[in-house]
Amino acid sequence: MMYGLLGKNLTHSFSKDIHSYFGNNNYNIYNVDNIEDFFKNEKLSAFNVTIPYKNKVIKYLDVLDEVAKKTQSVNTVVFKDDLYYGYNTDYYGFIATLSYYNVDVKNKKIVLLGNGSVSNTIVLALNELEASKITRLCRTVKEKYDDTFENFYNYLDADIIINTTPVGMYPNNDNELSINLSSFRECNVVIDLIYNPLRTKLLIEAEELGCQAINGLYMLIMQAKKAHELFFNCDLPLSFANKVYKKIMRKTYNIVFIGMPLSGKSKYAKILHDKLNKKMYDTDNEIEKYINTTISDFFSKNSEEEFRMFETEVIKIIHKEKNCIISTGGGAVLKNINISLLKQNGVIIFLNKDPKKIAEKEIKGRPLIKNSEDVLRIAEKRLPLYKKACDISIDLKYDTMYHINEIKEKIDEYFNY
Repeated sequence: MMYGLLGKNLTHSFSKDIHSYFGNNNYNIYNVDNIEDFFKNEKLSAFNVTIPYKNKVIKYLDVLDEVAKKTQSVNTVVFKDDLYYGYNTDYYGFIATLSYYNVDVKNKKIVLLGNGSVSNTIVLALNELEASKITRLCRTVKEKYDDTFENFYNYLDADIIINTTPVGMYPNNDNELSINLSSFRECNVVIDLIYNPLRTKLLIEAEELGCQAINGLYMLIMQAKKAHELFFNCDLPLSFANKVYKKIMRKTYNIVFIGMPLSGKSKYAKILHDKLNKKMYDTDNEIEKYINTTISDFFSKNSEEEFRMFETEVIKIIHKEKNCIISTGGGAVLKNINISLLKQNGVIIFLNKDPKKIAEKEIKGRPLIKNSEDVLRIAEKRLPLYKKACDISIDLKYDTMYHINEIKEKIDEYFNY
């Protein structure tokens, strides 16, 4: 018996790993250009459906569950008794996400971005949970809930914003949405159904504005839980599914170290690389590969501004990677774009070493630091930037292994929160 995921451009899908953790080792990915050919040639016992086939698949099915009928969106298909049964498990995944993150939508004004098939699912759930007002901002008005993006200013009293579009999804991480989030002064929760990257530009902006920011990974896990139960006519304990969620999260996120030169970023990155089996990048090393010379030689002929340009180019390449440890140069925080990019898949950890201790060290091969006075001058400028940029701050006062354990504990706390 075979199972799988039907869709397009699925190279980086998490679904195979998720279903493997659930115990289904016969789950495969099916990148399909022609859905009709898929039904002619593939005989799967059951399968999931994703973009762009959640609506298109319906005409090939014999029976729809009530949610699928109401939403005209199917993401799970089971073949039994010579019939194809279509289900919408996104509905359950979304409701489970609201519960997990303690988001109450009752009597709330909600703006959805996009009016594609998945938005129908979200609208149904929100109505059943008694949201007071639902508006979908979109390019083309289709139904009563819809208005165009240009009219977003009519809905600035929204309590919750939910992105149902693929804008900002890998590999087009840096595409912009058609709203100005800072204009929504009443909004305190932003949900983006995208899970790759873990923090879209929308969610990073939401965090900066003090909103609760939630990605789509938990919804993905919970819809897969429901799908697995339909595949095998069984029940998966919620506690087990939550453990799978944390496994996927740990397997996905990057650890990004920021901090002063000589604060130990490379040392801590190397130790955690060995302990956590995550790929390691040192941005200074990557810059040297990119410019095909040493940083010292580069600075002998070029300006710091030119160096920062290449630093950003390297970060643009690295930031889309997952399951990595990244040690950044001390000046990476000087450009906001670097931190915004690294936050997409990364937990930013500030290694806060006392600049006076750093100034006591012998300083060699540092183009921007010639003496102890340079250390203190740079620290005065950069320390506020490190503190603003980080998700976790580690005050380096004790031995290395103490802080390695502290880092691991604080990352666990961060994700549990």
